[in-house]
Amino acid sequence: MPDPLQGGAGGEEHNIESLPGAVKHNQNTRSQTSAVSRKTINLTTIMRPSCPLPVPPMSGTPSRRPKTLALFFLLALILLQVGNGNARDAASSPSLPLTDDLPLEGLIAAAETSLEIMARRDGETSYTLCGNDYTLGQLRRGLQAFLAAAHRAGTGQELADYVENNFTLCRSVGDRWPEMAFLTGYYEPELTGSLEKDQRFRHPLYSPPPDLVNRNGREGRLEDGEVVPYWSRAEIENQNLLAGHELVYLDDPLAAFVLHIQGSGRIRLPDGSVRPIQYAARSGREYRSIGRLLVKEGRLTLEHADMPGIISYLRRHPEEISRVLHHNESYIFFRWGRQNEPGPLGSFGLPLTPGRSLALDQDYYPPGIPAYLAGTRPEINENQELAGWRSFGRFVFNQDSGSAIRGRGRADLFWGGDPGAALAAGVTRHPAELFLLLPEIGKP
Repeated sequence: MPDPLQGGAGGEEHNIESLPGAVKHNQNTRSQTSAVSRKTINLTTIMRPSCPLPVPPMSGTPSRRPKTLALFFLLALILLQVGNGNARDAASSPSLPLTDDLPLEGLIAAAETSLEIMARRDGETSYTLCGNDYTLGQLRRGLQAFLAAAHRAGTGQELADYVENNFTLCRSVGDRWPEMAFLTGYYEPELTGSLEKDQRFRHPLYSPPPDLVNRNGREGRLEDGEVVPYWSRAEIENQNLLAGHELVYLDDPLAAFVLHIQGSGRIRLPDGSVRPIQYAARSGREYRSIGRLLVKEGRLTLEHADMPGIISYLRRHPEEISRVLHHNESYIFFRWGRQNEPGPLGSFGLPLTPGRSLALDQDYYPPGIPAYLAGTRPEINENQELAGWRSFGRFVFNQDSGSAIRGRGRADLFWGGDPGAALAAGVTRHPAELFLLLPEIGKP
């Protein structure tokens, strides 16, 4: 992972600042990737998941930020992978059976979404994955078999056993940790807003302005017939350049920035109604991590440069909010979602499934492909506090993208919109194992 201080998926990232986590997400910060005749994707070797990931001992008293446990786990992961040659070889052995820690209902819904994603694209598009060639049509037939097995399975373990015997697992890694991907999280926030500006509600979200253009995948504005970068965040906000294109007003500049990072959410209006809001477009300027800025300036340690830490710092230093937020010149534009839409939409225009939908760099992965994700996940207690970490494994699907989700082995997990999702997404920023599920061609 080239930048551990970049965040999640959606709007800017999915997560504010992926540390080894972040905020953002989701939605559609990147336009749908068009099919190409062939893609060669080097994801390392074919193998099974490694030994169980170590779980830090749980404290009897939940703490809001048990960073010692998280750091212990991170160190253990690194030692497991690179401590010595034997340890690394053992970690690559196919000795651990797969598992799945979530209900099958959500998995089935997510698999059906991925089938639709694949069906909308050229089935003859070819991908080279772990040394073998697959057409998208072959991958889709493999997913159909996976979905049929999910319908037959009574438990997640039964499905995992089927996958062990009928799919090849292709490990996807990043550049930072050997044999590991880098995982962050994003969520769907609910924010308070108003359609009318007043003393309380004065921080606008904008719809795409008419002078915003997209030429051959490059966003910006036209100047002498050439596409140039659109106005920066500071220029838009300080000079009121988009007057007349306000979609809704929020009561908190940090809430507006969170929505830019996450890419979609829900707006609760003064009359009590709730409207979904979706990513519509981006300005085309490069995303710049405010978490990295605060670490560089010595205002936050690397340990605390996650979403909760960044928000907490800016709450304590409101005089710095504008300067820090304007460091990220990229800007996200929104549209109202439809009330009957089942949830936030990913970059393929289809609903995301909490815990199952993954944002990946679409230049490296076949659209909709199923995968297996293993690592540790945060435990959130009834007081919405981080109580510790627990090992997990589950099947996930490539259904989204994000402007900060770049490169192979870079993944952003959608946590949903329940009360614990914001914290879970904000602290998810660590190494994990990621495997693509590749059908064994020729098997019935």
